[in-house]
Amino acid sequence: MAIPWPKSLARLRRNQHGYSIFELVVVVIIIGIITTIAMQSMRPSVDTSRIEETKKELNQIAIAVAGDPQIVSGGMRTDFGYVGDIGALPPDLGALKNNPGSYGTWRGPYLQDDFSSGSSSGNFQLDAWGKPYTYTGGVTVTSTGGGSSITRNIATSTSDLLNNTVFAVVTDIDQSPPGPDNTDSVRFIVTYPNGAGGTTSQTSFPGPDGSVQFANIPIGIHDLELVYLPANDTITRRFCVLPGQISTVQIQYPENLWEDSASGGGPTSGSMLTIRPNGVGSNSDLQDVNCSPNWQCVDEVTPDEDATHVAGNGVSFLTDTYTADDHTSETGTIDSVKISMRVAGDSSGKKARTSIITHGSQYDGTDIVLSTVGSYTNYSTTYTVNPFTGSAWSWNEIDDLEIGVSIRKEGLCTQVWADVYYTN
Repeated sequence: MAIPWPKSLARLRRNQHGYSIFELVVVVIIIGIITTIAMQSMRPSVDTSRIEETKKELNQIAIAVAGDPQIVSGGMRTDFGYVGDIGALPPDLGALKNNPGSYGTWRGPYLQDDFSSGSSSGNFQLDAWGKPYTYTGGVTVTSTGGGSSITRNIATSTSDLLNNTVFAVVTDIDQSPPGPDNTDSVRFIVTYPNGAGGTTSQTSFPGPDGSVQFANIPIGIHDLELVYLPANDTITRRFCVLPGQISTVQIQYPENLWEDSASGGGPTSGSMLTIRPNGVGSNSDLQDVNCSPNWQCVDEVTPDEDATHVAGNGVSFLTDTYTADDHTSETGTIDSVKISMRVAGDSSGKKARTSIITHGSQYDGTDIVLSTVGSYTNYSTTYTVNPFTGSAWSWNEIDDLEIGVSIRKEGLCTQVWADVYYTN
């Protein structure tokens, strides 16, 4: 026999809408379960969004510290961030927004605080979870707010940003180096940020081959001065130092200062090997005239001038590089390699420069304005060291070397060759 509910409990079983208490409890439990599941399913999406936001912030901070390699003007990178202006790494992230010591070379702020909607000027120092980034003046910035580390490397090492090598080479209008008797007639001065808001300079005289080396140069765009002391005449060049790379600056003095006592820029003693084009190289952009392929237009020992040559076409530099003869029985230390071209032109827009490829990288000599060249004239570029390695040339590098020429507009080239100077 069923036991009837007490009337007081029976009234509690139904509310004003006719639902039982138990039914309402079940509905509440179900809603809670659904809400929990929904929150859990949303969490990975929220975490992913925060991770991506943080990575974007870290990338912007890295660019603020060391610059954006994608910003280029006139073929030269122009943005090097805090390090390029100061010559040192920032002591903390705040230095990217506020001058850390009334530095005269500080040109910040180096980033805008667009990472959050807040008004605090320090928001860029917090990751997407609101936790401060870890940065101690080195080359890494780290976020730990998400429970695991997200790290952005600014550079491979501190040395890549602060301790680079620069080679400078001077020749006169005939591509002659100073030689042993004139090394004290010219002086190089390189000026760069000193790390404390000012600038500093290194001064050096070149060797007989016209070259000099500067060490511990920070990234950025710096000034190189060449002072010809007898006339107190100064030539200034702006040059770019890239992270972890050896920079080469070549200056041709616009007068005949020194006798070329060793066949155009080589050492004053020792031996010389001449190598000439013998095949198609990595670039064949120039127009061949009365010959084919291009290398056969410029490989002759005695130049034939207009009979066979290569020519440019257009407002941009076009380049030919050619494989060249291997050495045979030559041995010893290679003192320098001089790349020569015989070119002509007769208008202000025509230019030419020597080009080489070593270790897969192209290096170009000084631009020669051909408007003052009415007939074929020899110009050359001397490399006392391999520009890729910064060390003395090896014979294997000579065998792998590509030599050539780059021409703008309708300049002409009838001959290309290289002289390898070496000491047994």
